[in-house]
Amino acid sequence: MTIYNAYWQGFKRSLVTYTRIPISVDWDDSIKHTPAVCFLPSVGIVVALLSAWPLWFDALPAAIQAIFMLLTAVLITGGFHEDGLMDACDGLVGGWDKEQRLKIMKDSRIGSYAALSIWFSMTLKWLLLTQILSSLMADGSHYGSALFAWIMVHSVSRFTPLVIMNTMDYVTAGQSKASSMIAKLGKEEWFFALMPCLFLLLLDFSHLIKAIGVSALFVLGARRYLRKRLGGFNGDTLGAVEQISEVLLLLCLMDALA
Repeated sequence: MTIYNAYWQGFKRSLVTYTRIPISVDWDDSIKHTPAVCFLPSVGIVVALLSAWPLWFDALPAAIQAIFMLLTAVLITGGFHEDGLMDACDGLVGGWDKEQRLKIMKDSRIGSYAALSIWFSMTLKWLLLTQILSSLMADGSHYGSALFAWIMVHSVSRFTPLVIMNTMDYVTAGQSKASSMIAKLGKEEWFFALMPCLFLLLLDFSHLIKAIGVSALFVLGARRYLRKRLGGFNGDTLGAVEQISEVLLLLCLMDALA
């Protein structure tokens, strides 16, 4: 266990940071640990597994299963990424310059752009997930396929922020809780980040290429937009990237089942 202790410590720190799961963690920096952020896709698998409980109830309509799955995921994470989406939209759209955009993101109040973004994001996820579950029910392969799809969405969507984090500069206004979690990943850390995303390989080749292509184009577009608006990224924009990635992956899955 000593050999893997650094990985276990990093995973626990990641779990405590990105979810509300009550586990004990010693935050002493002298304890050897792998950077917590590289386990973000692994945390996505945990969130997906815990929030997939409605799939056990076959009698529930797909729309009810979908809303409870989304609600449970939000409760598990404490709306961590959703909060980032709202703050990012308020700041990036509402601010006139870099300094004002960063200042707006620090404001805990919700503006009109935040309200619009979370409404559209959650509505799109609910509609897409409902359609996916309905299609799988019709094919008679509901539980296993739906669980795989849900895990894939939550793991891969948490990989895209890592690409942004490692290819752009971090910017902030004053002290930031996110700064302690920012880390440039080495080969070993990338391995741990990529492993959970192998669920993507279970898609057939054409839809695998489409999902990877859509994600890659989104990351390229997000990098260009963030460079223009902020000159880099911050914690809120990483949350926004994760949430938009979820929507795009659900869209690719729905296309695959059409």
